[in-house]
Parts: sequence; C-alpha cells; structure tokens
Amino acid sequence: MRRLGLIAEDQSDVDVITVLAKKISTKEFVIRKRLGFGCGRIHAKANAWSRELSKDGCTLLMVVCDADDNDAGVLHARLSASLMPCPINPSVVVIPVREIEAWLIADNAAVTKALRLQKALKHQPSPESLINPKERLRDLVHERSQGRTRYLNTIHNVKIAKYATISRLRRCKSFGVFESFLAANLR
Repeated sequence: MRRLGLIAEDQSDVDVITVLAKKISTKEFVIRKRLGFGCGRIHAKANAWSRELSKDGCTLLMVVCDADDNDAGVLHARLSASLMPCPINPSVVVIPVREIEAWLIADNAAVTKALRLQKALKHQPSPESLINPKERLRDLVHERSQGRTRYLNTIHNVKIAKYATISRLRRCKSFGVFESFLAANLR
C-alpha cells in the first residue's frame, strides 16, 4: 500500500484532502501527516518534515497551503524551494487559491446537502475569485439556513467534501494540480 506524506496547515485541511483524494484514487493508500498550524511554519519545516515522512515510508509527498492574500505563484515557488532537496519523489505543492473553502463552495449542491440547507445554495460563478471563501461560505450558510446553521470549517468542511463531486471542483484551477498529481500516482 502506498504512503502519501501530507504537509498541511491544519487537521481540517488533512480531512478534506483525504476525502477528496480517495474519490480520485483507484489504489489504496494511507496518509502520514505533518501540520504547520499556518503557512509560516510549513516554510520553516517542510524539508525536515519531508525527510521524516520519507523515513516513515512515504513514497509520495503533497504540501498543501492556502494562498490567502499571497500571490499563489510566489507562494508555490517559496514552498518548493523550502522542500529542496526533497527526499520524496514524486512530490507536489498545491496552493488552493485564497482558501481550500473555494474548492468546497465550487460545489453548491454538496454544501446544500452536507449542511441540510432549506434553501439551496446558488451556483458561485468564480469561487477562486472570492476574497474570503471561508467567510463567504459562513455568510451563505447563515442566509440559506435562515440563521439555524452556524458554519464551522473544522466540522463542516469534511462533510461538504464527502458530498462533493470532482467534476464540480474542477472549476477551481488550483484543484487541477491536486487532481493531476493523484491521477498520475494513485490510479
């Protein structure tokens, strides 16, 4: 069974990545993780963690860090450089544009179903252009549930991911990097 090393900001991101990866992969795999609790620590520890994950038997490596207000290309370059020399090949750096919640809000039907909203969430035409997808998701859930549901990313993101359809998430360009890596290495 393949071992995927995953360096991510927090457990919520690991949970979402795990659910989505299992929808894409046709091979069995396990995830070994390291959490940065923010992107800054990931920069500082990426190489050391990649060596630890290699020693744990990981043969694939994925680093996932939200772009937030940073330029995704610059952040990608910085994280890639902080991995070098990377002991695990293949490896990939995935930068969800703004936040991983942009991926989730791309599938309005999954949000509606996962949170049992009385009024369906409307299609978001360009999820990666939202300034703050997490806050937008919170506001939409509050509005569509008539104030009955309080969105909490640590609880609801994985629920949304379980209902998410890969074809809808493809609307996010940054999701394509994630999907391509998994398709090339776990199918």
